[in-house]
Amino acid sequence: MTNMEATKTKEEVIEHLLDYVAYTLTSAKGLYREPQSYGAMRMVDAMERALRLLKEVGIEDEVLEDALSAVRKDRWRAMTDKEGFGKAIDDSILNLVNIK
Repeated sequence: MTNMEATKTKEEVIEHLLDYVAYTLTSAKGLYREPQSYGAMRMVDAMERALRLLKEVGIEDEVLEDALSAVRKDRWRAMTDKEGFGKAIDDSILNLVNIK
């Protein structure tokens, strides 16, 4: 049994990928009508969904997960504290750069 078979069937993975694509497309559609801060939140949500998809097929990286912890912890700031949210994104970027 492969790692993928142990986690999800091919059909389930395709269904989840289609859900991800639909989420991304509907997010793009809403961006031009929504407040500007929603764009950054939607991008973070899309990233989280992509990471979840990778986990479902058996691909997981603890270092990457840790690098993104700052933005996960402070994502709520996108609506009320834009500078705080920007700093959280910066912290996650710096953590990602340090991975290499």
